[in-house]
Amino acid sequence: MNRLVGLAVAVAKNRTGRVPHPSWCTFLVSYRCNARCGMCDSWRMKPGHELTANEIGAMFQKLGRLDVVRVTGGEPFLRKDIVDVVDAIEDASRPLVLHVTTNGSMPDEVEAFAARFRRPRRLSIMVSLDGHRDEHDRSRGEDVTYEMAFSTIRRLTALRDRRGVDVSVNYTVISPQSVADTARVRSELAAMGVEMSIVLAYSGSATYVIKLRGKRAEELIMPSGYPLHPALAGADVQGLVTEEMRIARKLTSRTRRIGKQYYLRGLLARLRNEAQPAPHPRCVAVRSHIRLLPDGSVPVCQFNGETVGNLHTQSLYEVWHNRKADDARAWVDRCTGCWAECEVVPSAIYTGDFVANGWRAA
Repeated sequence: MNRLVGLAVAVAKNRTGRVPHPSWCTFLVSYRCNARCGMCDSWRMKPGHELTANEIGAMFQKLGRLDVVRVTGGEPFLRKDIVDVVDAIEDASRPLVLHVTTNGSMPDEVEAFAARFRRPRRLSIMVSLDGHRDEHDRSRGEDVTYEMAFSTIRRLTALRDRRGVDVSVNYTVISPQSVADTARVRSELAAMGVEMSIVLAYSGSATYVIKLRGKRAEELIMPSGYPLHPALAGADVQGLVTEEMRIARKLTSRTRRIGKQYYLRGLLARLRNEAQPAPHPRCVAVRSHIRLLPDGSVPVCQFNGETVGNLHTQSLYEVWHNRKADDARAWVDRCTGCWAECEVVPSAIYTGDFVANGWRAA
């Protein structure tokens, strides 16, 4: 099916509450992580069972063609077979975009992976930073340093220039010092032509909380407001986001410019505690957006880790059309809405809200 026709069908189904075939997949390939971030509990998780590359390929064969696959963790490059894993995904699903998130602590592995990726212009690698040197190292720990991350970024920019690999930085604002460091880090990245996006640290863990504490992270879902990390109390995050919006208007990529302004506009509305913050797309979790855990289990969303099935041991139909999945969608429909970018972006795309409320910001 033509991709644009498929998108139109997905938008129509999502807007009317029907169940489309998944188009966007977020795959946590491992819980393992060598960082010790205060805003994430991945490193507290038991590693658990991880599917082999062959098993992953068979699982993605069940999904078929996808628009976007996000490979994340944990730290994906702790898997020694990450090249085989991604090759298997590529062969099975042929995504338009293959997005990998890394803490940048393994420059050799990341460079080798990006250098041999078969469709480099469809590869996007995002390296995570939490501040400038001292603050980043304090946040992430001695095994995941600023120098390691910047070495990874420098190597990726060389591959970008030779092969067209997309490289960007995800900057987690975790403290007043990381707020203060933002301009300095952006300046260093700008010298390499690398764009940086910010995310504000949550007040608690979300993705792993159901396994660690046996509950959903519903306290982080707010109809208005934003669940800021307590370390950010008193920091001028509204001023930071306002400045980020000014910078986003100058991004060279029209798609990225639209997307960042859309996200930041909604973030600022929530930081201002607006009663009905906008934009506010209908969530497409367990509809156009499917999440996969390392063993093939399918959770509801970032904030609800209850699973509706296992795509490794079941068919897509069995996972996507059962009582648990129906109950999960009913929960999603009742949800007051988060503002987690990894949930917001697919929801904005597959409900058409980017067109309705994003394009005018271009």
